[in-house]
Amino acid sequence: MLVENEKFGWRFFGPGMARTPRPIELPISKPPRTCRVFVFGESAAYGDPKPEFGLPRFLEVLLRDRFPEVDFEVVNAAMTGINSHVILPIARDCAGRSGDVWVIYMGNNEVVGPFGSGTIFGRQTPPLKLIRAGIWLKGTRAGQCLSGILSRGNAVEAPDSEWEGMAMFLGNQVRKDDPRMPIVYSHFERNLRDILAAGHSRGVGIVVSTVVSNLKDCAPFGSEHRTNLPSQTLTEWNRLFEAGKHAEEAGHPEQAVPSFKQAAALDDTFAELQFRLARCLLAAGNEDEARKHFELARDYDTLRFRADTDLNQRIRSAAAGRSSERILLVDSEKEFSNAVRGKIPGSESLYEHVHFNFHGNYKLSIGLAEQVVQVLPAWVKNAPRAKQTWLTEDDCAQQLAWTRWDQFRTVKSVLMRLTSPPFTSQCDHQQRYDATQRELEQLAPANRAQGLQEAAETYRRALLLSPQDWVLQRNFAELLRTMGKLKEAEAALRKALELLPHHPLGHFELGLVLVQGQHPDEALAEFDRVLAEQPASIPAWNAKALALGKLGRKTEELQALESALRLKPRAAETRVNLGTALEADGRKEEAVQQFQIAFKEKLKTPELLVRAGKICMLQGWIDQGITNFDQAVLLNPVDPAVHWYLGGALDAKGATAEAQRQFAEAVRLDPEFANGYLGLGIELSRQRRDHDAEQEFSRALQIDPSLIDARLRLGICLMRQKEFPEARAQFEQVLTVQPTNATAQEYLLRLKN
Repeated sequence: MLVENEKFGWRFFGPGMARTPRPIELPISKPPRTCRVFVFGESAAYGDPKPEFGLPRFLEVLLRDRFPEVDFEVVNAAMTGINSHVILPIARDCAGRSGDVWVIYMGNNEVVGPFGSGTIFGRQTPPLKLIRAGIWLKGTRAGQCLSGILSRGNAVEAPDSEWEGMAMFLGNQVRKDDPRMPIVYSHFERNLRDILAAGHSRGVGIVVSTVVSNLKDCAPFGSEHRTNLPSQTLTEWNRLFEAGKHAEEAGHPEQAVPSFKQAAALDDTFAELQFRLARCLLAAGNEDEARKHFELARDYDTLRFRADTDLNQRIRSAAAGRSSERILLVDSEKEFSNAVRGKIPGSESLYEHVHFNFHGNYKLSIGLAEQVVQVLPAWVKNAPRAKQTWLTEDDCAQQLAWTRWDQFRTVKSVLMRLTSPPFTSQCDHQQRYDATQRELEQLAPANRAQGLQEAAETYRRALLLSPQDWVLQRNFAELLRTMGKLKEAEAALRKALELLPHHPLGHFELGLVLVQGQHPDEALAEFDRVLAEQPASIPAWNAKALALGKLGRKTEELQALESALRLKPRAAETRVNLGTALEADGRKEEAVQQFQIAFKEKLKTPELLVRAGKICMLQGWIDQGITNFDQAVLLNPVDPAVHWYLGGALDAKGATAEAQRQFAEAVRLDPEFANGYLGLGIELSRQRRDHDAEQEFSRALQIDPSLIDARLRLGICLMRQKEFPEARAQFEQVLTVQPTNATAQEYLLRLKN
């Protein structure tokens, strides 16, 4: 079997930042009646943010349905963060792997990826011969040894470095007229032509696509004025630009257009100007002119995360007119433009700048699949029972198990992405954040009991059609784990591991389920297996520590966490885990020290922020607790529990009005969230609005009768309103559950007196 090389990215990014390929397990000898398709590209081809529902997965279900008697192996050979310099050696490796068809969708990372003019990964735009010699050298043991020695003092490849996403490139802005850009274009075209040659020499049919960008709903990430702009001209430009902004933001786009055009006459290279002008033209109904300016906004963007006009033109030049060589061009950029109103692609197809939503991936895949059919081997095209139509988008959703729960998780990840630079600096950031939050709110019921059950039924139906699909099995396991069905989740993960036994992540996920299911000894074996293959895996060391803690092996738990910190001293989650373990061991001062170190780092997930907030509250660090909960709300604004925690922290500070707003938001998001009503009742009770508080406590108890605090406080409210028999009944019910509850005993005694 062939499997992915998890260390392949080390050649280009270093160990700390290396991106990893999608799991692959492929027979070296292609089985009979099998058609093998390789998909090359960067994150958009990979399927980011959810590769389970990306281009390769769509192609797989589309082709299998169209040709039911053929076994299609669609290999996701794309990776995030790479570009054509990296894709070329991947393609050359795949050239000897019995491929029948190659699909190429690349171009977004040419500037920011390795050897680009805006990269942070080594030298920028060196000569192509030098690039290729270096890549070849790093493919040898001697070259890797030399690279390791040379990189020891390099911060980019330091052991504690890690991938920080697009924010890493903020200091590497590149103008369209930068003298290095022609080199970027030339390198890209040469790499693409060599990729095509590598496939053609092996008799592979190749489908190449132009690249789609979000033009309409994604403002530029960076804008710069043309060089040597006189100060007097800049002053006048700023006056006109601000006048246009004022008119646009006041809801008068038609009045903004003249100001923006006058500013453009002075300097038209400022990307945000082009974007704002395009929006105003579109609002005024001038769609054709708007499109031109949206394209200019993308092309002038100085943080170049999108394939520009020149790159797409070189794709067309390299692939057009080569059908006799079984090399076909799909002009996806043009097709997406023709498919939407106004011919300007936006959020109907893409989550943010280049990554497709489910609809976008379906449209992209259909366009590519139409041409893939043209270059399939004759025996496939002539296979009996071949169909003439494609699956619909809804059919694909059923086969891939694209549920509202999956939509919820995906949009949640996109929202978190939008809270970080460079998205936060876009002029349309707040508008896009708000729109994404509204979408997430609409999807939130999918993460509750009924929605989860509906998702489970969809997965079961999909697995009846494809029981050997390890992706479906692993996704289903995560859903079952969310539902608390740990035995079923374990079974699904074990089935996934039967289908893909080599992949460490499957064993890691199985270990987590076993820990949650109170089988820490079995979980420990899974984590040790992961660490045997990936000794630098921080999540595996943390998980192993968790299992050891459950087993009462405190010394070994601390040792595991210390091992993780030696690998990555700035790992905030590990510090929090170590602090928690030390506190449980009675070493409170050491625990506090670990917490303080952890909270100086950036806490990246709402779950970790909530955990940190709870720790802060227990330590009496109320302001820091509020800060953590507030940041958690920003990352996950539709979770009622997060608002409840923030409300509790604000209440502890005495900010009762703000606390009440957070509790109200919690119950607005989930009318069945009992603790939200409890929090509201507490705030109203403090205001001596006992009748209103009584109603909130009663609602809480209707949802969750076991809430002792709500019942106790309800009794107190009733007593204040002189409803003594009703109050007595509440206190007696509290004592039925908690016979030693001192507060209930005290109030009952008062009632007797």
